[in-house]
Amino acid sequence: MKQTIFSALLAATAFAAQAETFPMTNLPKGWTGSIEVAGCAEGKCSGEGRVKLKINGRTYALPADFYEFDAPKARGAALLENPVTVDDFNFDGKQDISVPVGKEGPYGAITSDIYVQTAGGRLVKSDELSALTHNYMGTPETDHKRKLLIVGGKSGAAIHYTEHYRVVPGKGLQQVYQRTDTYYGCNKNNGIKVEEKAMLSSGKWRTRNRCLTEAQFEKLTQQDWAEMERRRKYRP
Repeated sequence: MKQTIFSALLAATAFAAQAETFPMTNLPKGWTGSIEVAGCAEGKCSGEGRVKLKINGRTYALPADFYEFDAPKARGAALLENPVTVDDFNFDGKQDISVPVGKEGPYGAITSDIYVQTAGGRLVKSDELSALTHNYMGTPETDHKRKLLIVGGKSGAAIHYTEHYRVVPGKGLQQVYQRTDTYYGCNKNNGIKVEEKAMLSSGKWRTRNRCLTEAQFEKLTQQDWAEMERRRKYRP
């Protein structure tokens, strides 16, 4: 037991001795913070670290495992882009934060812990939101206009899927949409099979299946990109 404690203390001391610390920028009003990361070399940083935050007088040290990000040229200078995502993930009007903690998602996708602000302003981990990053690929994208979380993934090279979730206060996440694109999934002209399910206001599901040519699917993809840009620009 004593040896285990001593080893842990040595590891913590070694981390602190090698860690680089960078102030964060573009944080919400009332937030200040910094990134502490174990390894930086040749202008790049990655690996285990911490996100240190002070929010309205409360302090937090959130464990992290960073994917590679650019280090500022001047030692101790602020980051040009924070390697975390600050957003209102549950659409309650308070800013939350997604912190990378590994690559255990599908196909080695980045997984994150998502912390939300309570009504009293405390930052707490949401297991339900964090689980989305383990079951899908990457941090959920927010659609603030429709109050939806958008996630996606793939199964091999041929099957790609997108799903939408609504945050229901007091009940958690509710899936309201699903789309699966299967390349060469149609017998006719080896087209792309597009299968959609959408929940109606009545709570019932509406399904729609189509076989698209490559040209038709390219047009659909362009519409998807335009919708993604709209989501990213829209912030209440």
